[in-house]
Amino acid sequence: MFIYLIAIGELLKHLILITGMPGSGKTTVAKIMGEMGFPIVSMGDAVREEAEARGLGKNIIEMSRFMIELRREFGESAVAMLVDKKIEKIDGDVIIVDGVRSLREVEYFKSKGYSVTTVGVLSPTRLRYSRLSNRNRPDDSKIIGELEERDRVEISVGVGGVIALSDVYVLNESSLEDLKEKTLKKLQEILSRKYQ
Repeated sequence: MFIYLIAIGELLKHLILITGMPGSGKTTVAKIMGEMGFPIVSMGDAVREEAEARGLGKNIIEMSRFMIELRREFGESAVAMLVDKKIEKIDGDVIIVDGVRSLREVEYFKSKGYSVTTVGVLSPTRLRYSRLSNRNRPDDSKIIGELEERDRVEISVGVGGVIALSDVYVLNESSLEDLKEKTLKKLQEILSRKYQ
């Protein structure tokens, strides 16, 4: 399937931008969509790769500080710029972007000429904490206080605005099967609107 800009006759990549608070299920939603054959690019992975290239640690405190430092150094679109380098190398016409955190990042992708749909993944705090406690990533919150601090950092960089203005929402408060069903339904809605 391809999207064309009829007016100028150019292929237009469509980005499905996944957003949500830590532990909401953004990456799981992205993977479910990816199982349909769409490539996935992770904003968080881009930050972790850049931190590693600079020799920085991977714990939650250092990663949160580094995310803020990147934005100070290169502007609020810094992570989107890192990810865009990866997007440019992908041939697919629909690309899933996991972990958008600010409206500036959304605006950056639009300014690059991409068609964009934002998907907000919503999940209660108690479930988010439980999920993060059970994951094995070094930058995940292990105590509730760390999650609260991480939430404050995420909100400070603008994730709340992206969630509030998302085009589509997926509520993740039950089983993986329920999430898969909801995600695939939303994906079908997104694609049917874009390919009409």
